[in-house]
Amino acid sequence: MRTKKALSLAAALTLVTATSAAAAPASAAPAPAPAPERALSGGGWEPTSTPPFVLPAGQICPFELKGDIVADREWMRTVATFPDGKPQVQDFAGVLVIRFTNTSNKRSVVRDATGTIRVYHLPDGTRIQQLHGHNALPVRAANTGFPGGDYITSGDFVVIDRPGGVREVPVRLGKMENLCKTLA
Repeated sequence: MRTKKALSLAAALTLVTATSAAAAPASAAPAPAPAPERALSGGGWEPTSTPPFVLPAGQICPFELKGDIVADREWMRTVATFPDGKPQVQDFAGVLVIRFTNTSNKRSVVRDATGTIRVYHLPDGTRIQQLHGHNALPVRAANTGFPGGDYITSGDFVVIDRPGGVREVPVRLGKMENLCKTLA
């Protein structure tokens, strides 16, 4: 079963990489971002951060969802750009821990969203993301490509954001926790 999952992920990632490689310059690095913080200090890595947030009721969850940042030591780099200088391939990595709170019933949980993400920006506006490790994945309640919720992923996932706001998750090799259900 594990071999079948690994082969499915490899095939999907090959398809994603081939799709984006057709538009990427030869200088685009094929390897995803390294996870250890000490490895991020060179190679074009720059510090970045996730701000605290409040998502109105009905946008993601049926209730207002608040996110407080507990730990944030994130890094990002642009691996390739389009001729106009806009990012074509970007990597994100580093520590991110968030306290999620349902503001109506005051239930809260702390979740580790420490993982790596490689983002491919396609010329038509589509974004393809390869998620590895733990990541936060908000999906609007009105989304048509995948059920709405604020997910914490653990494993390997491919997320496709289409122009017009449709988010799809065609590859799901791991666990997903929907915090809208956890905090209801």
